[in-house]
Amino acid sequence: MRRVFTQLTRRICYEARPSVHSFIPNVWCVGRNYAEHIKELGNEPTNGSLPSYPMIFLKSGSSVLSSSERVIPLPSWSKNVHHEVELAIQLGMGLKPKRAAVSLDLTLRDIQETLKRDKHPWSLAKSFKSSTPLGSFFELSDGRGANIDLQDLQLCLEVNGETRQLGHTRDMIFKVDALLEYLKERFPLLPGDVVLTGTPHGVSSLKHGDQILAKVLSRDGDKVLSEGKWEAVQDQRDH
Repeated sequence: MRRVFTQLTRRICYEARPSVHSFIPNVWCVGRNYAEHIKELGNEPTNGSLPSYPMIFLKSGSSVLSSSERVIPLPSWSKNVHHEVELAIQLGMGLKPKRAAVSLDLTLRDIQETLKRDKHPWSLAKSFKSSTPLGSFFELSDGRGANIDLQDLQLCLEVNGETRQLGHTRDMIFKVDALLEYLKERFPLLPGDVVLTGTPHGVSSLKHGDQILAKVLSRDGDKVLSEGKWEAVQDQRDH
């Protein structure tokens, strides 16, 4: 009875919220899901093979920065904040993909390297305040019975008008359906959770004043499905 009550309460809360974007329980992330990104960070295994299972890490839902918030604060305690553009998928009832958006998985690369060296989890480098900017959501159905193919989309990130990342979701090592099945079998997913599906190559540092434009585009690049615009601002308040 208690389990039924808990599930009912979650459903009522989920459906009653005016905007799921304003409350996201968890952000489930997939690392090293594009071969070229693995290479650029020197994470290739010695035998040159691709990963045999997804590498999953978790970010707090409170790390999300909504599309209406235009400033990305760069933490004062890191000297190397990297952008990683990704396709984000939000789960609906029944844990089925409901809608998607462009996202940034901001990473404190210097902090991450220290954590990796000390064999510690990555939370400090990945789940800091405002580390998950989300662009505008788009529905996965076009309203005429046809669904958008999540493996046939372009990802683009520009900084100060210069393209830094340009990739295609067909190049994912673990495709969306396989990722979601893997997560559902092993983790306590909730409606409203967001799944970040990995970043293509081209990750790089952000600095104070950088103007960031991230987009998810249709297959041919002729239609913008999701967009996010932000300014990176050095934050001197945190310690």
